[in-house]
Amino acid sequence: MTIRHFLLKNQLRSFLMGMTVLWSCNWHCLCAASDTTTIEAPFRPVVDVQTTVAVPVAVSIRKGADGYRLYRDGQPYFIKGVGGRRHLKTAALAGANSLRTWGANDAADILDRAHGMGMTVTLGVWLSHQASDYLDTFYRQRLTDEIQRLLDRHKNHPALLMWALGNEINLEGAGTPEAWQFIDELASRIKAQDPHHPVITVISFDADTADRIATHAPHLDALGINAYGDISKVRAMIDASAFAGPYLVTEWGVDGHWEAERTVWGRPIEPTSQQKVDYHLQRYARDILANSDRCIGSYVFLWGQKQERTPTWYSMFIEQLPGLDRPAAACATVDAMHYSWSGDWPANRAPEVAGMTIDDQPAGSNVILTPGQQFIARVDAVDPENDGLRFIWELMMEPTILGTGGSFEPLPETLGSRIAGNLGNLNLEAPAVSGEYRLYVYVLDTDGRVGTANVPFQVGQLPPAEAAGPANPASGG
Repeated sequence: MTIRHFLLKNQLRSFLMGMTVLWSCNWHCLCAASDTTTIEAPFRPVVDVQTTVAVPVAVSIRKGADGYRLYRDGQPYFIKGVGGRRHLKTAALAGANSLRTWGANDAADILDRAHGMGMTVTLGVWLSHQASDYLDTFYRQRLTDEIQRLLDRHKNHPALLMWALGNEINLEGAGTPEAWQFIDELASRIKAQDPHHPVITVISFDADTADRIATHAPHLDALGINAYGDISKVRAMIDASAFAGPYLVTEWGVDGHWEAERTVWGRPIEPTSQQKVDYHLQRYARDILANSDRCIGSYVFLWGQKQERTPTWYSMFIEQLPGLDRPAAACATVDAMHYSWSGDWPANRAPEVAGMTIDDQPAGSNVILTPGQQFIARVDAVDPENDGLRFIWELMMEPTILGTGGSFEPLPETLGSRIAGNLGNLNLEAPAVSGEYRLYVYVLDTDGRVGTANVPFQVGQLPPAEAAGPANPASGG
C-alpha cells in the first residue's frame, strides 16, 4: 500500500469514526510548531488521532534458516527508519516506515502522528550517562516509575514498534555492570507487561560493550548500534562479540566530525552534499542491506537540522536560513535515502554540489587570509533537471562552545548572509578581525531542494593556544 493510499484509507476511516479531519491548503504550512513537515501536495488531510487503539500490533523477532527477521502483524518488517520526529510526510513518501526517538517526551503525539503516516516508532527512554546514578536507589526508582507510566499509556498503541532503553551510556563511562543489570531489570519489567514489542538498548560502536551486554542484560531482544565512519566494521564486531542476537544500526550517515580530516588549526572538514550522497548510497547497500540476515534495519541520522560543529554536517533538512522561502529545504541526502528505500529517485532531485573553493583553494587546503583581504568564493553545482539555481552564502564564526556526544551546541555567530541570485561565485572581503571562520553556500532549486558545501578558513595567523582543540570522540546522537 502506498502512503497516498494509506492516507486516503485513514481519511475514510476517520470520517466513519467521527474523528476530526483537518484540511490544509497552504503549500508551505507547518502542521505543528514542533514538527516541520514538508508539504508535497496543495491539499493535505491531517488526521487528528484522539484515541489509542486497545489492541496492539504484535511485533516479534524470529530466527530462521536465513537468519534473524523482524515481524510486524505477522509480516516481515525491515526497518527503513529516520532519526527524528519532523518531516514525516516527506519520510513516508520517500519509503521510510519508522522513526526513532531518543526520549519519550511527547510520546503520545509522536505515536499518533507516525500512525497517521503509516509509520512506526522505536520509542526511546533517555537514561543517565553518569555511572553513579545506577547505584542511586532514588534514580533507579524514578526510572522504574517512568517505565511503568509509559507502559500503562502506550504499550497498546498501534504505531509502537519497540522500546529503546538509553542511548550511548557507554560513551561517557556509564556502561558499568550495574547499569546493564538495571537496564536488564527494566527490559524484564517491560516484557512481562508487553510481550508484543521487543526491547533494545542503544550503544556507540564498541566491541567490549557488546560483550558486557551479553553478560549482564540477557533479556534484551536486539542491540542498537550507532556508527558513522565505523559502520563497515559493525557486522564483524557483532559477530566477534558474545552478543548472539540481531542488531540494528540506530544512527548512521556521513563520517562523524571526530572522524573527519581537520585543518592545521583543528577544525573538521565537512564533505559536500554530493559526497554525502555517495556515503549514504554505499553504506546503506554495503553495510545495512547486505547484512540483513542479522541486521533488522536502521535509522539514518538526522532527519531534521541541528548544530553540531556546523549547522549542516548531519542535517538532512535546512530549516533556518535567511532568504529561504519555505519552512524547510530537503538536502541531497534525502534523495539518496529515497532511492535506497524505494529503488527509485524522486521526480525532482537536489542540486549536486561537487565542490567549493576560496581563491581556488578547497576546504582541505588550510585556507589562511589576511584581515580585509579580497577573495573569490566559487561553488561547482549543477541541477539534475536543469532547474534554475539560487545561491545563498553565509559567513559564520566557528563555534567556541562545543557539545559532546550530540549534546546541545549553540549556533555560532552569523556575520553576514548574501543571496547571490543565480551566480555560483562571489567577491568577498575577509573579516578585519583575526580568528576562525567558515563560509557556507546553500544551492537551492525551484522545488525546495538544497545542496550544501562550506570552507573553513583562518584570518591572520593564530597562536597555537587559540587554535581549536583535538577531535572529540563522540557520536552524533
